[in-house]
Amino acid sequence: MKLTVVYPCYFPDVRVLSRIAAADIVVWADNFIYKKHACNRMRIKTVAGPQWLTIPVLTTGGRRQIRRTVIDEQHHWRHKHLKSLQVSYQNSPYYFFLAEEIRHVIEAQSKRLNDVISASALFLLKKTRLGADFVFGSALPDVADRSQRVVAWLKECCCDEYLVDSKDAAHIDVESITREGLTVSEFDYNLQTYHQLYGGFIDNVSGLDLLFNEGEASRSILMRSAKTKERRGRK
Repeated sequence: MKLTVVYPCYFPDVRVLSRIAAADIVVWADNFIYKKHACNRMRIKTVAGPQWLTIPVLTTGGRRQIRRTVIDEQHHWRHKHLKSLQVSYQNSPYYFFLAEEIRHVIEAQSKRLNDVISASALFLLKKTRLGADFVFGSALPDVADRSQRVVAWLKECCCDEYLVDSKDAAHIDVESITREGLTVSEFDYNLQTYHQLYGGFIDNVSGLDLLFNEGEASRSILMRSAKTKERRGRK
């Protein structure tokens, strides 16, 4: 069984979804520290180019876990996001099949950022038919050391293989993990381009862009975009 850890994000991008497609269990790390503009926004493609849609959050209180981050309701962000999606994707093949469900996700009246962004991720997993089980990091053992946390979470989730993004591979001690009889595999993103509106292809956009344009073909595109290789500790 293969486990991967995802830093929570709003309607995750295609790279993140591709890594999830290669895993059996995804840990949604809602107990990680909130980072500005890392988990509360998504990137879409518009006629004018890429655009960020951001959920405003209250910034008082210093360092805090993502699950304890509160949305700033002084802004009318929900209406703005829905309008931007409509304007940018109403001419895509699958927009109107998905628009109502997306509206329910965005308009959910929760004060917690994690409630909205986890619902957005689960929506994408459902619609792309990715079968990975979804586990919240806050429900798993709290271990400070990153490599030992990987070991603890693998064992807690009955997994024997950790799938790490190539961008994060340098931050774990592979040897200390493999000494436990576990395997570490490195994920790389072998992008499969797909049809998009408005000219040339743009990568690193929300999975909504993929769904709106490719519908049922989204899953196979995500699967083909995943490339993994096993990493070994030092001999």
